[in-house]
Amino acid sequence: MNSSIPLTMAALLALSSLTAPAQDAEPLKIDVGFEQRVRNENWNNIIDFSDKTDDQRNQIRYRTRLWGNFQLSSKVDFNVGLDQETNEIIVPTTPFKFDEIIFESFYLDFHDVLTKGLSLRVGRQNLIKGDGWLLLEGDPWDGSRSIYSNAFDLAYTFGNSKIEAIGLLDPSHDRFLPRIHNTDRQLVEWNEQAIGSYFTHKPRQDTDLEAYYFLKKEIHDRRAPTNPQFQPDRHVSTAGGRVVRRFGTGSRWVTEGAEQWGEDHAKTNIRGWGMYSYLKKSLARPLKPYIQGGWYGFSGDDATTKSTYEGWDPLFSRWPAWSELYIYSQLKEKGVAYWTNLSMWQAETGFKPWKPIDWRFTYYRMDAFHPFAGNPAIFAHGTGRGDMFQSRIGFTLNPQWSGHVPYEVLLPGSFYTGHDPGY
Repeated sequence: MNSSIPLTMAALLALSSLTAPAQDAEPLKIDVGFEQRVRNENWNNIIDFSDKTDDQRNQIRYRTRLWGNFQLSSKVDFNVGLDQETNEIIVPTTPFKFDEIIFESFYLDFHDVLTKGLSLRVGRQNLIKGDGWLLLEGDPWDGSRSIYSNAFDLAYTFGNSKIEAIGLLDPSHDRFLPRIHNTDRQLVEWNEQAIGSYFTHKPRQDTDLEAYYFLKKEIHDRRAPTNPQFQPDRHVSTAGGRVVRRFGTGSRWVTEGAEQWGEDHAKTNIRGWGMYSYLKKSLARPLKPYIQGGWYGFSGDDATTKSTYEGWDPLFSRWPAWSELYIYSQLKEKGVAYWTNLSMWQAETGFKPWKPIDWRFTYYRMDAFHPFAGNPAIFAHGTGRGDMFQSRIGFTLNPQWSGHVPYEVLLPGSFYTGHDPGY
């Protein structure tokens, strides 16, 4: 299994050479790109919400990306990309260490395979569906460095519909492609495998419909069985759908929901659910204001039901979808960016004070469905996670230069022992 992806890539490269026409009508294209990102982060109290411990962090992240897309024939493309991110931790003072260089992308695209409308992308790639609620992040433990998965996506498009067969294989540590200055970074707590299908349909111009099913295995947790966060090997099925409806008044309504079921090797049944719904209204006014409101819910585990685990499994969506702050607060529960046991009401507004600038303000009322029996120095016996306030200024000077400045503060509730704000 360790060599399955490289062997598949080699076979497909050979196939692409066989499918290349002797003479193309148009010259083959090569696109290359380069990106440099510098990101400063400063936070405090976001894990224990207590001023009694000195847990402030100030760091600078330097991420460099280089990629190229090569048209091998009129029906075959090859994409390869390199990525390197080094964190310079200023508080607490930490020696600077250059991090590893990885393959962020390495895949082949086949267009109109065998018949018109049939396509295949196979290899290391970014997989994003919908709002990224179910499928976006394949390696949550490397932070914002990358979001790739080792996967295949076989898709058939017909009329206003598209059906996809998707497979993913993401180990806890990269073992498929070489690394330069390898640091053996952890990418996820366990090995992840999944197979599923994704269907999209557009019955009319103002409506999108999506439906999906995935079977996922999470095996070989790298933590010791004595660790309270240790997870036995398990499999979980997820079935659900998404609806997007656009109205002529500048409004957009989105809702998505799914059910989960399965079992782990300790013979514990898995029964979870998740859903969200929000409405966004854009106003035809100067400064282009908008308002948005919604609710997001992820079932939580009831500790009194020993034979059943009811917590939502975010599958491949462990990323800062709603907060850059709170993904670290989740670290002492199930894991970083592990969205579960959460009820969250959202109110948001935004506007453009100047053409290159957009500014938004967001409020979340955050609660849990059940208390969490974790470290008593962090977790209490209530279900109120707290009130979160966010401000985010984004700017796009031109296609080559962009950035953003977010600020977030969480006023903790009864879910936590500490009562000091985290920012």
